[in-house]
Amino acid sequence: MESASVAEIRRAYTECPICRYVFRASSVESYVTVGREPDLCPKFRGRQSDGSRLLQNGITMCPACSFAAGEGFENLDLTFDERQDIEERLREDGLLRVFRESPPPWLGFHAAEVCGKERGLGARELGDLCLRASWVCRKEGERPFESTFQLRAVRHFIRALERDGLQGRELSVTAYLVGELNRRLGNHREALNWYVNAERTLDRDPGLAWLERLISTQKEAAKEQAA
Repeated sequence: MESASVAEIRRAYTECPICRYVFRASSVESYVTVGREPDLCPKFRGRQSDGSRLLQNGITMCPACSFAAGEGFENLDLTFDERQDIEERLREDGLLRVFRESPPPWLGFHAAEVCGKERGLGARELGDLCLRASWVCRKEGERPFESTFQLRAVRHFIRALERDGLQGRELSVTAYLVGELNRRLGNHREALNWYVNAERTLDRDPGLAWLERLISTQKEAAKEQAA
């Protein structure tokens, strides 16, 4: 699962839809990966911190009010009530109060999750934000926060599987990720159950042969760790 494109970062001024502050934001148009870890975390050439910065550029976060999203602000159309609810939620959030003055690398993902809940994003999207936050924490060596975001991702993914009628590739990948994240959190028997669930969703799709191989490998790892 490698990308053939060159890393391209676009920088442009944008206006926050909440507080109307104008700032210069960066976004990644494309980047080269040199493989993936079992939880699909991309591997990049160069230093871990360089990969962390590329991942962070996938989030736009207002430096004034901390509103954040995984897409450009110019594409957002928020109602008056939504803006008020988001403003209140951002003011009340404990992590943002503590870290706003000196933001850690993962804070934008946390803020995007907070704002995403108020915007009514689906559980699968919220889980993806937490998953990417865990990748950043790993590359930054912040193990406790990596586990925190992995647990939050698992909760969102399970909710998506239970309520959102996922199908095809999205269903299989989500079930697999619940298994893999549980394995990384030390819940090896729970992980085994989810790997089996993920296998049952594959339906012999040739486009998911890579996932079938990955499930088989990680299932054996979980068995050894559970023994």
